[in-house]
Amino acid sequence: MPASACLRISLNLSDEKLARLEAIGPLVAKVTSAFLEGRWRWPKRYALETPFIFNLIDPKADTLDFVAIDHLAEELQLKLFGTSDTGEVTLLLLDANEDDTAHFVRMEHAAIRDAIKEPMKPTPFGGRLLKIETGPHAVPGLRWRTLERETPKAAENVAGPPPAGSVRAELRGIYFTPRQSFIGSGVAAAAPDQSSPFSLVDGADRLPVGHAEEFDMNALQAAMRCLSGTPFTGVLFLPICFSSLMRRSTREFYEALIRTLPVERRNQLAASVYDVPRAPSFHAVAQMYDILSPSFSSIDLQVEDPGFEIEHLPLGTVTSVTYRLPKADDRQRLSAARKFMSQRDAFKRLKIWPAITNVRTVAELRVCLQERTSFLTGAAICGATNTPVGVHACGVGSLPLTRAA
Repeated sequence: MPASACLRISLNLSDEKLARLEAIGPLVAKVTSAFLEGRWRWPKRYALETPFIFNLIDPKADTLDFVAIDHLAEELQLKLFGTSDTGEVTLLLLDANEDDTAHFVRMEHAAIRDAIKEPMKPTPFGGRLLKIETGPHAVPGLRWRTLERETPKAAENVAGPPPAGSVRAELRGIYFTPRQSFIGSGVAAAAPDQSSPFSLVDGADRLPVGHAEEFDMNALQAAMRCLSGTPFTGVLFLPICFSSLMRRSTREFYEALIRTLPVERRNQLAASVYDVPRAPSFHAVAQMYDILSPSFSSIDLQVEDPGFEIEHLPLGTVTSVTYRLPKADDRQRLSAARKFMSQRDAFKRLKIWPAITNVRTVAELRVCLQERTSFLTGAAICGATNTPVGVHACGVGSLPLTRAA
């Protein structure tokens, strides 16, 4: 479906000035329409509902361009109030069904103003409501906050904690090519005496599609057993499903799960975030960072598209981006690795490490080394182990590693 939302312009004015609000409606509509005509270009579309309310549609995207809307807030602020303290512009963006959107449109300006003054106050409509403020007292940069009508529910149909001994850790070493050294392990969970049916370091067919919450929970519990056992060096990379973390119905489940991690071991914990879309929204990545950064020392995004748009990632939110080699013939896999690494200048500029997983052959390993890929994982790098792969040097000629050291 095309991305769409209802944009409403709210002005933080006194009741007396709000009574004369309609007098400036034509100016608001003129400024907003001029901005959208110049920057919300075809095939994007917009429709004027009232001088303060617009419907925005982008038929070629899954999410709207939040950066462009942020610029609109700043431009409206300068056009209407300059840099004075006489008023502030707040933009509200609602993603909801037709009934809730109609309720949102019908609300009086004063009711909208009062509703957004208290972010935790329940809104009288459903859907996802975001706001961005600007003005002399606002913090610079994107300032989206999610307002929700009801508290998110815990995930449903998720298996409870597994009985002791029912799952074991299955770990795969992560190789840092500049130093020819392993730096830690990716974590999965498996039943006793069996290999895991799912994996983040092999092909896309091994991803836990339809089982993400259970897979992530079991991997976290397996990691907890590693942390409580014999001390080890290196970092544990725990799987986190991006779409499940962003989904309202399962977000609370993930937040509760992550809170069980020991804060004092944060330097040995990293998040491997998989199921990431080609162009995740600025807001979604920032929200992911806010949830994960208190418990994880670094965040890795796993992507399936060699043309993943790293330029759109908010600065400082992601430590590395890992590309999964596709199910294809040898020539196509090597070509995909080169295409991903063709963005190395952007990686360097944004201070993000490039990584490749599902490396299966010596030829693929050779190309990854030639392209100066920072981190590598896959069958050609390390087999499954039962204990964490500690930090230790390992020459390229000694790969793959078959046992933890």
